[in-house]
Amino acid sequence: MNMFDIIFSRKSIRSFYQETINWEVIDDILKFANSLPMLTKDIKVEFKLISNIEQKQGFNGPFAVKAPYYISLSSEKKDDYLLNAGYLMQQLSLYIETKELGTCFLGAASPGWPLKKTMKFDYVIALAFGKSREPLYRDSFLAKRSPEKELVVYKEEVSTDVRKMLDAARLAPSAYNSQPWRFVVYKNRIHVFVKKNPWFAKPLEKLKHIDMGIMLANMLIAAEELWIDVKLVKSDAVMSKSLQNNEYVLTVLIG
Repeated sequence: MNMFDIIFSRKSIRSFYQETINWEVIDDILKFANSLPMLTKDIKVEFKLISNIEQKQGFNGPFAVKAPYYISLSSEKKDDYLLNAGYLMQQLSLYIETKELGTCFLGAASPGWPLKKTMKFDYVIALAFGKSREPLYRDSFLAKRSPEKELVVYKEEVSTDVRKMLDAARLAPSAYNSQPWRFVVYKNRIHVFVKKNPWFAKPLEKLKHIDMGIMLANMLIAAEELWIDVKLVKSDAVMSKSLQNNEYVLTVLIG
């Protein structure tokens, strides 16, 4: 399966064999990571491979996952750096899964200080990966996701390929399965919004913007697979609107 196929069959893996992976596979994963173009230009990032086999170098927190390997991403703090981080890491996650390895985002876990201080920039997010103890794939209808009608408003009729692109976006993983994305769709553009968090959920602000980047990776991979030309822009007209429940993120121009 390629990365597009994986979008519709992947699931987060939380149980791994503590086994080494062939170095050629690890090296290929790292080369892929370092070849990824940024979603947002002029942001410097660093991918760091962390082995948890010979010496425990795991992540802390109630939702930490014990895995043989992790890849962390640290980043300069610039506009949309969280969006960029999610976009990069989801592509990396899907690529690792094409190697028949499991992955899981560590949204609420954090590295210990000794590990964090070795990172070039500010720590953002990490991915656990390795050989899975459980089945890697499942049918897309088994994914616990909100139905399209709760996430998408169609203002005009669109092609089946555009609907497939939106379905890929809908299936993206998110912290606590919060699915913060919302879409307003026209024939030639998709306005992308993120749900506003209530005051008591402000600690989730960082994670939801990473989630939006993860979703955009799914959407743009699907667009490429389906031969749909897209461009990401920010609309001043939409940005100026005052919205009660959502925040404007960007617009995907089609064609």
